[in-house]
Amino acid sequence: MRTPALTLALVLTIAVGIGSNVSIYGFARGLTRFDSPLISAGRVVSIFERDARGEAGALSYDEYARLKNNLDVFEWMGAARISPVSIAMAGQSAIVPAAAITPALARGLNLPAGNGVFISHRLWQNEFGGEADVRREQIRINGAAARVNGIAPDWLEGLYRERPVDLWMLLPEETLQGADRRSRNFWILARLHRDVSVGRAQSAVRTNRGAADAMIVLPYSGMTPETAEGISRIGKLFGFAAGLVFFIACANVVSFLLGRAFARSHETSVRVALGARRGQLARELLWDSVVISVAGGLFGMLLAIWTARIVPALLFDQDAERLVFAPGLVSIATASIACAGITIVCGLMPVFAVSDHRPGSVLRRESAGPSKVMRGVRVGLVVAQMTSCCALVISTAFLFDGLRAALQTSAGRRLGDPILATAQAQPQPGTGIKYFQEVQQAVHSMAGISGMAWTGQLPGSQPTWQSFRIEPHLPLRDVAMDIDWFTADSFKLFSLPPKDGRLFGFQDQRCRAAIVNEEAAAELFGRNTVGRVVQDPVGLPVEIIGVIAAKGSRPTIYYNYADQTGPVPSRVSGANFRAPIGQDLASAELDSNVVSQSYFETMGFSLITGEEFTGYRTPGECRIGVLNQEAADLYFGGKPVGAAVIDDQGIRTTIVGVVDAKPLGAFQRHAEPAIYFPMLQDCPLRMTLIAGTRKVNEPMLADLRRRIESVPGQGPAPVIIQTLATHLAHSALAPLRIATIIVGASATTALLLSILGLLGALSDAAQQRRRELAIRVALGAQRWRIIQQVLIEGGRLACAGTLIGMLGSLALARLLGRIAPGHSSPALWVWLAAPLLLAIAVIIASVLPARRALIVSPLTIIRDDS
Repeated sequence: MRTPALTLALVLTIAVGIGSNVSIYGFARGLTRFDSPLISAGRVVSIFERDARGEAGALSYDEYARLKNNLDVFEWMGAARISPVSIAMAGQSAIVPAAAITPALARGLNLPAGNGVFISHRLWQNEFGGEADVRREQIRINGAAARVNGIAPDWLEGLYRERPVDLWMLLPEETLQGADRRSRNFWILARLHRDVSVGRAQSAVRTNRGAADAMIVLPYSGMTPETAEGISRIGKLFGFAAGLVFFIACANVVSFLLGRAFARSHETSVRVALGARRGQLARELLWDSVVISVAGGLFGMLLAIWTARIVPALLFDQDAERLVFAPGLVSIATASIACAGITIVCGLMPVFAVSDHRPGSVLRRESAGPSKVMRGVRVGLVVAQMTSCCALVISTAFLFDGLRAALQTSAGRRLGDPILATAQAQPQPGTGIKYFQEVQQAVHSMAGISGMAWTGQLPGSQPTWQSFRIEPHLPLRDVAMDIDWFTADSFKLFSLPPKDGRLFGFQDQRCRAAIVNEEAAAELFGRNTVGRVVQDPVGLPVEIIGVIAAKGSRPTIYYNYADQTGPVPSRVSGANFRAPIGQDLASAELDSNVVSQSYFETMGFSLITGEEFTGYRTPGECRIGVLNQEAADLYFGGKPVGAAVIDDQGIRTTIVGVVDAKPLGAFQRHAEPAIYFPMLQDCPLRMTLIAGTRKVNEPMLADLRRRIESVPGQGPAPVIIQTLATHLAHSALAPLRIATIIVGASATTALLLSILGLLGALSDAAQQRRRELAIRVALGAQRWRIIQQVLIEGGRLACAGTLIGMLGSLALARLLGRIAPGHSSPALWVWLAAPLLLAIAVIIASVLPARRALIVSPLTIIRDDS
């Protein structure tokens, strides 16, 4: 009560120390928190396989089948195959990521087994408003009819955070027998037996394996190893920031209480000399410290709750959803006990500092001021505070500069400030491409718009992986087959549905396609026949789209007889075809995207070989695609033009070109292997227009929205308009942005605490030297020199702390560089930010002591001391 300013400073310091520690550690735990019954069940592990670049990913079916033999290690094992699919439901259509899961994994996810599908809670909310009862509704998946069994739980966003899933369907084990055995598209989860450790499971999966270090077993956390590693680095940075702020708070408490102990040592010594018992004084001081600690702890908990609500409000909605506040009891107890212990020990120092009971000795000791050791301790504490504050300020500046540099993309350098306009066409056949072309024409007339291109995948988004079989250039062999024609009467000869693939459709009128019977498939490519190409007797390519069971045993190929009115051509026996040798094909995982003709030029992708897309479809042209250089080198030895890829549905795509697709920005380590399909060939209902602008402003965005919404044919989804920088800030760069905000908040807190600590140290120093200052004023010293002396004293402490902090920050550069990738050489202002801010802190902290020095009255000081 006698020293309200000091008491308030102590309570606030303890509150900030505990509150910041609890909140930062709570945010760090929230980043790794993934609510899932699989995690709470325990003993669930993920099994990954490292690829040629050392990145962990999915396994092949062969690996999955081999692992299932280790049932002595695993209680159960399940797999999920994730790929994009086209769905149509309730008059709406979209391309969404779907997961086909085995029954064991379905039981682990608490999804009832059945022939229907489950849609994600996110899809239900976004597409159906969270109100429509979609159970037992019909849904078409890649053209096949299915029934919706229900809605997946809201926690089931996907097996892994970075691989969301909107559709869950059952994948019976028996259907896997005919699957591509080498495609790495199976994500494996398993549960260990009760007495089996992760290390033992790791040894078991490596048994009888050539590359002994290629497969890894990790406890299931809802994150892939790469994501877990990135989150771990951010968590370490959060822990470092929380530790420094907590240290500054504790140093402030020690510094304040040491000054308080010296101020009360006169009173304590006199009371002891007059007969007071030390135990009685210790109890009074103990209760004093306990009251301060409890008050500071309560305010600290309140501050942590406020921080948990304020910090997410500074983020985008998507970032705020990731930034879960999950405080841990260990961090709360550790911070509270540490602050309480420091407060109690330092609060009892006046009792321990009394060495004798003679008042004369006490007065003589106090006239000399604090000992050199005591002064050195306080100076060291202030310097350590300045060092910690400097390190946090530099870390914040480093991350902020890294975020700013990461937003400088290759597309931005070409297009200025790119705008992304996402629109959806009405779900009617043939209207999509016309709608998007009319939207582009409407936007093209706007002033300030430069390059434009359509893309099905937003730049900087997570890859949309799709599994393919690779058909390179292969030598040809002769195969004899009969030639027949598929007519309306042919259905009597066939057992439908087809054994594999599909029958003729509208799209096959543009490409020379055929169907073969099972005998011909056995002669050609076995179970990998659908999607392959053979040369007919005149040397023209023919794509096989289906395999049927037909009466008769001769190998036969069936052409589509489109003209049902004229006479049917005669059957040809023993025609000579040529087919590539070999039946098995290698597998590949490619990031698939649908783009317009101008996409490569707009994004700055240069053509390496072959040709790009044209603005029209060539009659008789089959499906085509363009690869990037990474896919061409990884799967085709750099020579893919003329080769082909075949997806899981047996749909073939011929590669016509290769482009150099450089990473979009510094946040991407490398471009992923990718394939691009022309928009005229595969036009989804939802596309994004990339438009370059010199300068973005609100009137331009409003005019752009108005023009797009005025085009007829818009679907039910609203138009979404944003800049590329905004999109990247809350998608690909969301973790970096979160880290910048959290560390920035820590640096601000540390700066305020450092100002408070420096203020206390300079105030105590001025109080202890008031007699000297009074005499100097009485002898004619100019008051500005006294102010200068106070500022110089604070500046020395700040300079020492800044120098040590900058040297220590060099050791942090590696960790910060990995959090802000591609930013190894920060700008000069990053290193100047800390000295400038600390200089401002010194000026602020010196105002009150300097003011006190100015109003020193020699007569008052002499009268008080007498």
